[in-house]
Amino acid sequence: MTLFRWALTLAVIAGVGGCAKLLGYSDGGAKAAPIKQYPDGPEGLKAFFDDVLESTKKDDRDHVHDLMASTRMSDAELQRLFGAQAAALQSRYKKLMETLINPGSMELITQIYERKLDTVEVVPIDPTAKEASAEDKAVAAALKVPLKWYSVRVRKATDQRGLRYDFYFYADAKWVTGNQIAKSLEGYHAPDGGAPK
Repeated sequence: MTLFRWALTLAVIAGVGGCAKLLGYSDGGAKAAPIKQYPDGPEGLKAFFDDVLESTKKDDRDHVHDLMASTRMSDAELQRLFGAQAAALQSRYKKLMETLINPGSMELITQIYERKLDTVEVVPIDPTAKEASAEDKAVAAALKVPLKWYSVRVRKATDQRGLRYDFYFYADAKWVTGNQIAKSLEGYHAPDGGAPK
């Protein structure tokens, strides 16, 4: 990360209570705003990430953290999706989510400010499509139950590329993510022939 990026990150997270919350602990201050219920379907997921953008613009770093934290999948859900593989995946998944929720929230906020990201694009995933990623194919092969999932792009309206967030699906009336757990699934083959990460 460049010196400028570090300086910008520190500027973004500065403020009363913001840094502590993003690092994963609270100073016991004001009670956090509740996470509202978002509907199923692409529009519901878009509304979720639209609120991430809006909270960043309002300088509500705590709420960005809480929104990202709300997408953590339970152990029971992991078991439902992947059956016998779930036990071996739990530790890896928790580490992935800790990264997404804590430093990941800081990086998301920094990127939104620095690159002026203003658009959310939700992409339904078809793992049977010719252009499907190795990760999505691995998820489809490992799933024990039918599932519809999505990727999200957070980008600037004039750009084609931006930040990408994978494997979002609706469970127990809320949006959750498998994050990058696909790379730890049995049967995942890295597209470059390398070993799974």
